[in-house]
Parts: sequence; structure tokens; C-alpha cells
Amino acid sequence: MRQRAFIVALVLALVVGTPALAAEYSLGIQSIDSADFPDVRISLTVPAEFAADGAQAAFSVTENGEKVDVLAEDHLTAPEKPVDVVLAIDTSGSMKGASLDAAKSAARAFVAAMQAPNRVAIVAFSSSARVASAFTADDAALNAAIDGLEAGGETAAYDSLVVAAGMAAEPGANLKGIVFLSDGGDTMSRTTLDEAVRQVTGAGVPVYSISLPSYEADPTVLQTIAAQTGGRQVAIEDVAALPDLYRNIAEEIQTSYVIVYRSAEPQTKDLEIEVTAVSGANSALASTFVANPRFEVRETGTGEVLKVGPADVLSLVGAVALVGFSVGLLALGLILVLVRPRTTLDQMRFYEQLRGTAAGLPSAAEATGDTLRQRMVGVVGYVAGRRGITGLVRQRLERAGLPLRPAEYMTAHITLVVVAGVAAEVVSGNLVVSAFVVVLATLAPILYLDLKARSRMTAFEEQLPQILNLIAGSLRAGWGLLQSVDMVVQETLPPASDEFQRVQTEARLGLPVEDALRSMAERVGSEDFGWAVSAIAIQREVGGNLAEVLDVVATTIRERAALRRHVSALTAEGRMSAIILLALPFVEGIVLTFVNPTYMLPLFTEPMGWMILGLGLTLLMVGSIWLVRAMRVEV
Repeated sequence: MRQRAFIVALVLALVVGTPALAAEYSLGIQSIDSADFPDVRISLTVPAEFAADGAQAAFSVTENGEKVDVLAEDHLTAPEKPVDVVLAIDTSGSMKGASLDAAKSAARAFVAAMQAPNRVAIVAFSSSARVASAFTADDAALNAAIDGLEAGGETAAYDSLVVAAGMAAEPGANLKGIVFLSDGGDTMSRTTLDEAVRQVTGAGVPVYSISLPSYEADPTVLQTIAAQTGGRQVAIEDVAALPDLYRNIAEEIQTSYVIVYRSAEPQTKDLEIEVTAVSGANSALASTFVANPRFEVRETGTGEVLKVGPADVLSLVGAVALVGFSVGLLALGLILVLVRPRTTLDQMRFYEQLRGTAAGLPSAAEATGDTLRQRMVGVVGYVAGRRGITGLVRQRLERAGLPLRPAEYMTAHITLVVVAGVAAEVVSGNLVVSAFVVVLATLAPILYLDLKARSRMTAFEEQLPQILNLIAGSLRAGWGLLQSVDMVVQETLPPASDEFQRVQTEARLGLPVEDALRSMAERVGSEDFGWAVSAIAIQREVGGNLAEVLDVVATTIRERAALRRHVSALTAEGRMSAIILLALPFVEGIVLTFVNPTYMLPLFTEPMGWMILGLGLTLLMVGSIWLVRAMRVEV
């Protein structure tokens, strides 16, 4: 008995002694004005039930989660200028009977509560959305439109929101709210929920979503619409309470609060604004996202461009300096690691490459005007020349057949990387994108050189059997080896003619023909020509019939080339499969990113997404290596 008495007493103490919990309400954000940024002006409405006891509401604001100073609060008992409201009423078949009668009564109560010159429009939606009455302050016309509503058909709820939002663009319209009433989910709209919310948000109109009791009701969707548009959602259990609710909403829209706060001027693209109001024991909350006023959208299609201020200039300069410093360290590291000491013979490497440009040397005036470029090249050449010109750069340029010195190429390469990085930073304002562009600009010239060198070597090897036969025929006719080389220069096309002309030049300068040919084999990178040069060197040392040896080598090279083509034909399907399999993940990822960015976003923003990307790239590298090894056939 004592235990029971104690429990009863405890329950009574809790019921009597505990104050009533604060009811949670939603504020309606009508507009946000940032014309005087960093001072931001917010116009919002407070539910009529919120301050029913007459207490004055107190407001606080947070911006991106940080509390900011509220500079002013004004309670406007009447709108600053006449307002317009759209009543979107569900007239689908499920509303037939008591639900539609209650909706009509509520609409009449709303019209009666709106004071002239404030205007109301009626949008009815069933299988389609239609404007039953345009904006008007004539109560009789509005009531006639309301009386003419009949239930039937499906539910095109999202289309009605689009129609209502479009009315905000009418001349003289000052749309401050959409009162959206429905008892079921959307079944007929041609517009998606995301598109409908986007258009309502673009019009800057809050939606007051009201859900009637029904087995088809979807309060979650209505809550989403209200939350994303700055309005609020109400789910009622008894349709008899609908007229009182509409009268309260009408009073709420016509009675607004204006608060002004001082922004902290964050460097984010969007501002997350959360307003909290407290009145006695009640509290109300509203939150929304708005574009950061520090950004402006240009109509030229160039996208969002940051307004330049002192902090922005420092940020841009810092990003550019970081990119330039990184590129400089990369270039310096490559120079110090890959270069080798200069020799006397190295100074003759570019004689043939520069010979073709000697006739086009600039005049004195042109040279004076080109001083800046010459100084840049000279600085790079000086840094590289501390330990010799980079062997790798020299070899790539020679194999690609480009008439450039390593210092000139390196200067152009570094300039390209720096300019691309700065341009990417200015256009995108994103350091990650700029870093990606810098990496791309660093790798693209290297890959281009490699591709051009491979193409040139392939063309040379196709000419090689014919060249060897031509040299053999010249030897049989009694010509010397150097004369045979001269015949090749005259009778063949580039790249063979260019390379043999360089051999001819080096031989005339005193270099033995065998050494000049061996240097050419290293420069071109052709294994087949290396064998032919070895055969020539052996014959010159021990004697024999060089013409017959060259014929045999030419025949062997032709047979190996035929076998390579045969292998290439047999492995063509495998190579195509490898290309498709390696490109498919990237193509599919790009397509999905454009089609549904929200779906792909966690892959780049969440730790689990980063792990999946890392695992996928690792498996892709393993698979690519395996495919290359499987298709490689040594001939």
C-alpha cells in the first residue's frame, strides 16, 4: 500500500508541479534582402497560435551554425505593401464529400480574413492544375470560384505548385505565400517534386502545406515542400478545424516581423540561416539556405564569380603562389635528378635540328623585342646547365624530331603549367580543380612527346627494309658506305632522310661512319636498325660481303614486321575490350554525375565513398596491368 501511495503521489507531483513543455512552431520566411550586406534583412511570419497570449517574440539568428548579432526587430501589424496569396486546393476524387466541403469553408474563411487591398488567387488541381480565379480582392468573385470547385480525377499536386509559383511573375504581383491543401500523394503530375520545389524556391515563396486525414496522405512530402521553401506544414486530424486554421494563416501572412542581423561574411557559397523566436513558453524555428551575397551570378553564362575584395585577392594570390611554387619545385627536382654533365660532343647534338631554322634568324630589332623570352630561356638553360642538359628531355625531343633545345622546351612547359594553373584558379576558384589542371598540364606535353616519338619510330621501321636494300644495291654498284648514305638521303622521305642526313653531317665533321650510325640507332630507338648497325660494324672490322649481310637483315626485318602485323590482328579484339573496360568506369561516372549529381555526391564527399574510389582505382590498375601483360606477345 505504501508503494502504491508513493507512486500515485509521484505521478500527481509530476503532473501538477512540472511546467508545460514549450510547444514547437514553425516560422514562415517570406523574404531575405541582402542589398545592404553584411546587414541582412529577413521578413518572416509567426503563427497566430504562437503569440496568442500577447507576449512579444524575441528573436535570435545563427549563420552557418554561428550565432550572429541581431541589429533590429520590427513587428508589422500590416504589410508594407499589399500582398498576394495563392490557395492551392486538392479537387481529386478522394476529396469528394466532407473533405471538399471543409476545404471550401476554409477557403471562404481565408478570403474573409484577408483585408483589402490584399489579393487572393485560387488554383485547383485534380488530373491537371488550373487557375480557378486570378488575383483579386473581390470576395464575391473568389467565393463564386470556390463554390464552383468539384471533386474528381487523379492528383497533380506538383503541377499545381508550378502553376502557383508562375503567378509570382505576373505584373504587379507580390506573392507572399502558397496555402497548399491535399489529402493524398501525387499521382498525375508531369513535374517532379525536385523541379516543383526548385521553381517555388526560385520565386521566393513560402508554402504552407496542410495535410488532411486520409489513407493516401503523405505528410513527409508536404513537410519537405514546406521546409525547403521556408514555410511550414500542418497535419490536422479533424476537417472541422480547417476554417480556423485558414483564418490563422491569413492573419499570420498579413502580420509579419522584420529582423536585421549583421553577417559574419563567411567564405562559403551558401549561407545557412536559422531563426529562432521565443514568446513566453513557446518557441518557433525556421531555417533556410540562401546564396552568399559575396557571390554574384553573371548573365553572360560564365557562372558564379567571386566579388573581389581584400580577402579574396589575398586568397587568390596565395593559391597562385602555391601552384607556382609547387611547379617550380617539381621542375627543379627533375632537373637535379635527371641531368648529367655536359661533354664536348653533346654540344653538337642539335646541329641538325637548328640547321633548318638558321635561315630564319631574327633581325636585330626583332631580337631586341624578344629579349624577355630569351632571358627566360637563358635562366632555365643556366639552371639546367649547372650539371648539364637533361638527358631525358634531349632524348625525347630527338626521338620526336622536334627542333627545340631542352631549355626552350622546359621553359614552354613550365609556362604552360603556370598559366593553366592560374587560369583554372581564376575561373573555378577551386584549389582542387586548379591542382588537377596543373597535373594535366604537366603530363600532357610529356605524353605528346612520347606519342610523337612512337609514331616517328614506327614510320622509320617501315622504311628500314627498303633503306637496307638501297644501301646494299649501292655497295654492289661499287659505291662506298658514305656514298650509300648520301643516296638514302636523296631517295627516301622523312623521317629516314632527316636522320641519315644528320649521320652524313656528323661523318663530314670527322666522326666515323660506324659511330654516327650507332648514335643514330640510339637516337631513333629502333632495335632492328641497331642490329643492322652491329652487322655493319662487324663487317667493317673483320671484312666480308656487307651487301649480302644487309639483304639478309632486310629480309629478317620484313618477316618480323609481317609477324607483328599478324599478332596485332589476332590481338585487336583483346585491345578493344581492354580499352572499353578501362574507359567504361570513367564514362559511366561522368554520365551519372551529369544525370544525377545527388546520387554521385557521397562518392566524393563521404569517407566510405573515398574508400570505394580508392579500391576501384586500385582494382582498375591491377586489371589494366594484367590485360597489357596478357596481350603482349614478344616477336
